[in-house]
Amino acid sequence: MGKMENRYTRELISYYLSIGVDKFVIADKNLPKTEKFTDVVKDYIDNGTVDYIDIIGQFYEYAEYYDIMYQKYKNKCEWVTFFDFDEYLVLYSEKGKKIALKEFLSNTKFDKCEAIEFNWLLYGDNDLVYYDNRTSIERFTKPDYKNSYNIYVKSMIRGGLNKTAFFPKQSIHKPDKNISTCSPDGEIPALFSYDYLLPSNFKYGYLMHFNTRAAEEYVGKITRGYAGNRYKPFDQRINLFFIHNKFTQEKHKVFEKLLNQTINRYHHKSND
Repeated sequence: MGKMENRYTRELISYYLSIGVDKFVIADKNLPKTEKFTDVVKDYIDNGTVDYIDIIGQFYEYAEYYDIMYQKYKNKCEWVTFFDFDEYLVLYSEKGKKIALKEFLSNTKFDKCEAIEFNWLLYGDNDLVYYDNRTSIERFTKPDYKNSYNIYVKSMIRGGLNKTAFFPKQSIHKPDKNISTCSPDGEIPALFSYDYLLPSNFKYGYLMHFNTRAAEEYVGKITRGYAGNRYKPFDQRINLFFIHNKFTQEKHKVFEKLLNQTINRYHHKSND
């Protein structure tokens, strides 16, 4: 499900095709008379790589929509996952070599798993201020292993389960408690925690999470709304940006210029 993500869509599809994903479903949550995903992926729709679903102007709770999509596709897919446009899955073999998705999932350690939880690994802005035409992976190269947000997960769910995957107004990070989950090493978590997998597990797989990207891109992110249709004032969300990234006057001025308002300074990583 995406909104105002056209500039990232083709790089995202290209990346996931490279690791062996067969099928994409894009739910278009854009506002009327703005961009549409069909503007940039018509060729993928025409050749069957992408299923396009128009939900422009409609409202869905994320968890509710995830379950609708799981029930629609569960008998057509071996595994179904719900990743965002800033989440890129990285997988490793037992020997520490990067591998494709099908090789990863063929490991017998997942035979008893109904879902696999992948921790986020957050990446900062690399002190970039503006978007350029390189991919996110090329531009943002410094993982923040100490970031407290790395405890969050997103889940990949086995197809064919006669179960509810997600309940409305529930977590979108983990499936419902009725689904048996494991970490990328095949271990069943000892406790079910709301959105987390503790300790964070990066050895066999994780999601590169470009949660802010560059300052100019972050303005686009916060102006299109907050996940789950919640609202947070812009200055609070800019403060969050500087919790994750180094403070500079240039970035601060870009925020004020693009948002056309004064942004109060709060806590930040460091002064320029």
